[in-house]
Amino acid sequence: MEVTIIKYFIDFFNQYGVSIIHGIAVSIISYASLEAKKIYNKHFIAKTKKDVVEMVCMAINQVYPNLSGEEKLNKAIINCNEILNEKGIKITDLELRMYIESLVCCVSNKLNINKTSNND
Repeated sequence: MEVTIIKYFIDFFNQYGVSIIHGIAVSIISYASLEAKKIYNKHFIAKTKKDVVEMVCMAINQVYPNLSGEEKLNKAIINCNEILNEKGIKITDLELRMYIESLVCCVSNKLNINKTSNND
């Protein structure tokens, strides 16, 4: 009895084993590639957001040097939203404001460092 069960198992594995292993391997590789694509897209979208905010803020500063800070901020928000919407990237107002404020802070810090080093 045991010999026939083992024989049936060996016959089953010889006939279908490669197909089963192939199916499992394809499933694992497909899942891993989908997860890698999600991670890449998340990184790509975050980088695109930062790049758009940087470009728009620099352009706003160049094109509208006489506007107040609040007016520049509003122009930047409108332009960033428009560009990101064209690219199909969603961004919340809070996230957009944080990117802009972070960029402004970095630029201000660099300017302060340059002023300090020039005075020494």
